[in-house]
Amino acid sequence: MEKFCEQILENDLNPFILFTSNGKLKNYNKESEFLFNFVKPKELYELAIQYASISYGFNKKFINLKFKKIKFYAIMVGYINDNEIALRLYKEVSSSKQINIHKNYQLTNIYTLLNLSKNTSLGDANIKIEEIFDVSIPELKIDINEFLLFLNNIFTMLINQKTIKIEVFIIIGEYKIINQKKYSIVCIKFTIQNNISMINFHNNNHSAINIFQKDNEIKLEIPLII
Repeated sequence: MEKFCEQILENDLNPFILFTSNGKLKNYNKESEFLFNFVKPKELYELAIQYASISYGFNKKFINLKFKKIKFYAIMVGYINDNEIALRLYKEVSSSKQINIHKNYQLTNIYTLLNLSKNTSLGDANIKIEEIFDVSIPELKIDINEFLLFLNNIFTMLINQKTIKIEVFIIIGEYKIINQKKYSIVCIKFTIQNNISMINFHNNNHSAINIFQKDNEIKLEIPLII
């Protein structure tokens, strides 16, 4: 029974982390391992200490938490001795988008559109550009006009930069749910030396493309629809 409960916890959709009293990781499940890509364990340990009950036991609280693109609606912290403390976060699940992928979507090579937008938007700008592309990514279905609009806005915003690093890759372990179907995610990441101001890209609720911006990075995430 104990091993079965451990397997349930290991495969839970909600992160579970067990810390030692000095903040070292003692145990965690698969979902926590994914979460560590967005937040350091030290920050999560400090969160556990902040919401721990005064005496031994468990404290549950509804709270809005967000680590980059992952949102949580509740937290539970528990400890029954002075040697370890447990943290469990409850993930906020959004409904899948209803998108008509047949109406405006066309099969295309995103690298062709990327180069087109880069050459058109940057022109003769003296910018050192480093490109790291996963050439195994196939042609995919996308709203070409929307995709080019995003790219043109990004390159225009970066025209005064000295260097731009562009990476295109498939995000391992993440998927996008559209119309009840699961798709892998292609990420186009732009990295620059200097931080940039936050820009509102006016992404509508029916778009399959998500855009994230933080400090010196901009990321476009696109479902791999083929």
